[in-house]
Amino acid sequence: MRSLARRLLCAGLLLAASAWIGPVPLFAGEARSITDARGPHSFASAPERVISLNWALTEQLISLGIAPVGVADPEGYSNWVAVPAIPEASVDIGKREAPNLERILGLQPDLLLLGGQQSAYVQHAEAVAPALQFQLYSEDHDNAAAIRDNFLALGTLFDRRALAEQKLAEMDRNLARLRDEIAAAYPDGAPKVTLVRFIDDKRVVISGKNGMPEAAMNALGLKSGYPTENSRWGIAFKPVTALAAIKEGYVLHMEPFEKGDQLFNTELWHEMPFVKSDRFRTLPTLWTYGGALSIGRIGEQIAETLMADKN
Repeated sequence: MRSLARRLLCAGLLLAASAWIGPVPLFAGEARSITDARGPHSFASAPERVISLNWALTEQLISLGIAPVGVADPEGYSNWVAVPAIPEASVDIGKREAPNLERILGLQPDLLLLGGQQSAYVQHAEAVAPALQFQLYSEDHDNAAAIRDNFLALGTLFDRRALAEQKLAEMDRNLARLRDEIAAAYPDGAPKVTLVRFIDDKRVVISGKNGMPEAAMNALGLKSGYPTENSRWGIAFKPVTALAAIKEGYVLHMEPFEKGDQLFNTELWHEMPFVKSDRFRTLPTLWTYGGALSIGRIGEQIAETLMADKN
């Protein structure tokens, strides 16, 4: 990260004659304002050449119909986030933690979007173009609410506020409909649901308090079978053996998981209560640290799983 910061700073010095170095004075009534982790920023018009160094922000942009000119680690995004797909025209600008400076400069961006873990070089990025850095995930706030607020704020910045509001309303209506369907299918009470992501055959990430899966489950009227403490990412790291404590409900694991054969064929696994009761299911690729609309996609997959067992 320090190396990248030095490279960006050097680039900024070389481009000092033409670099953006701060907010541009605006005529009254022309500015649109957006607040990031550092405070409010004003823009005279909607940015047109945006580079995103954060997957959640990439997802937010694409969901608003905005094609970033550059994105960080599109291959990883396709493997772990998948939906919405990155536009073919978007250029790979390297890894999220070490983007390719030459590619960034070549794309001539008018805005760089960075996530909460990239704050160390925001000021250096501003030597290249205006930069906004968003702390989307934090144990000190409601992540789902923060993500929704960011979606609306980006909608305002890019003159797509009405579209952002429409998409959130559609998601909320769909989740409410699915909640009613689940309630009707389980008149005696819906089963508990635990979402997990396996790191390997010995370690697992359990989705919990302050996570996007929790937001989806709340909207569906569901409870977790493995409550966790509040955290920045809404997850708890546990050994796979900890899953034996889940005595009721469904356990849903999210792809990808390349070492499934090394775990799912073991005696330890077959003795898990939810495996013995045939309540272990696999979900497609879902990114649980994503944008606002990821809540709806997670909810749809959970509901589909619960309803499938009733048909």
